[in-house]
Amino acid sequence: MNTVEIGNGYYFLYIAIALAYVLTLVFTLRKASPKTARTVLLVILFLNFSLHFIKQFFEPYRNDFPYSLRRSTFENICGVSTVVFPFIFLIKKHNVLHDFMYFIGMCGGLGALFYPTEAIGRAPFVFDTLRFYVCHINLAAVPLTAAIIGLHRPRLRAWPYIPLIFIAWETLICMNELVLVGAGAVPGATIADLLNPGFRNTSFVFGVRPDFGWAKNVLDPFVPKFLRTDAFNLNGGTPFYFPVLWLVIPSFVFLIPIYLVISSPFWIYTLVTARAAKRSGQSQNP
Repeated sequence: MNTVEIGNGYYFLYIAIALAYVLTLVFTLRKASPKTARTVLLVILFLNFSLHFIKQFFEPYRNDFPYSLRRSTFENICGVSTVVFPFIFLIKKHNVLHDFMYFIGMCGGLGALFYPTEAIGRAPFVFDTLRFYVCHINLAAVPLTAAIIGLHRPRLRAWPYIPLIFIAWETLICMNELVLVGAGAVPGATIADLLNPGFRNTSFVFGVRPDFGWAKNVLDPFVPKFLRTDAFNLNGGTPFYFPVLWLVIPSFVFLIPIYLVISSPFWIYTLVTARAAKRSGQSQNP
């Protein structure tokens, strides 16, 4: 079968390409000056940014123009990341946005690599399949490379900010969806449709999607009942979650441990080397 499917040869081919790409970046940039390494990674991020808009000139987007323009907005988590990452990386002094960039880049990029939603069932080498993989591989590869070579390593003390910035990401998506529906960019859609968790809700802004029953069982116990009650009958009885706000408690409960785990190789390394340097300084100055 000449399409990308979970577990077939093309699926693993792209995983292998991603691994080889990251290794190439790391081994190429690890001995480069920080300025050169930063410039190379920044160029990659801006190429990703450009691809988010250039795709409008190719199928299947060109055939759906102008409605396809919504696909170049803050339509989902990776869409926000693609647009925002280059501007975060322009900030030279390390701050919590770099920590979050590592977190969301790894989660979004690797998540798409291992479950390539937009590539499944498609030919492996057509434009949109290649675009999907290039975009999502870069979302993970750039912050991971930056961490490995020491440009921006995720820090332990950043953990309280991760869920807060995630909520800001989700708020951008929510506002974007309201604008798209209000402007008629989603033909026939109403606000009631938008509040339906099964409608245009890939980032869970409007609740748990019906096809993620396991997630509902995990997340609902942490969502207060009033945030799951359509008190004003806004969506006609469809299962309801208050947009974005329903995610606040689950974000703190689940995202902080995930951040601590996936960033642990770097903040543990930083702590160990800092303590070793301190002990070395004390031994040289008795």
